Amino acid sequence: MTEWHTRKLVVVNGAYDRDNASDRYSRYGAYLRQRPDDFRDAWSDTPAPIKDPAEFAVHAWRVATAPVMVPGYAQIRPDLHNILLRRDEDDGGLYADVHVPLRHFHIGGPGKRLPYTWQDWEAERDHSGDDHPRLLEPRSTTRPAVLATAIVRVSGRDWPHLPTPSAYEGRVLVDEAREAVTALAQHINDDAGPIVAKLLRADA
Repeated sequence: MTEWHTRKLVVVNGAYDRDNASDRYSRYGAYLRQRPDDFRDAWSDTPAPIKDPAEFAVHAWRVATAPVMVPGYAQIRPDLHNILLRRDEDDGGLYADVHVPLRHFHIGGPGKRLPYTWQDWEAERDHSGDDHPRLLEPRSTTRPAVLATAIVRVSGRDWPHLPTPSAYEGRVLVDEAREAVTALAQHINDDAGPIVAKLLRADA
């Protein structure tokens, strides 16, 4: 079981990936093999790997996370709804969006308690003792609900250690994709983790 804390938003589960691999090498690799076109340079006349580390990182992250992989090679903290990796439409710069559901006590503020009749996100019952339970929509649709989500966006333009891909298939692709996902997880924790902690008032 992962030990989450206020600034850890995502972990890479390498042991689970290896132990549950159909080829005894990487479960993540099996998902990569199902998407060969994602990692080929669409502008090349002959099959060649993507040249841009940012584009490669986006594809590697998408495959490594839900809903493509469940559980993901990169596992996102249960109380967060998603972490998406994107590229700027104008300059292609990398950035990450962390989708953070906010409970009523996060958005009410001092002396501004929301009416108790308004439904909030519900903590999953199986995780009632967890400091970071999965947050679900309320079961009842007959009462008003206020369900707030914030997006914490951090730039990845200057993130180091993102590999320049040299393969579009095989174990080299798997190793480079795993390297990218590991680096991304660390950068997201370092850059977005403190912001999410303050947003949730864990580091207030």
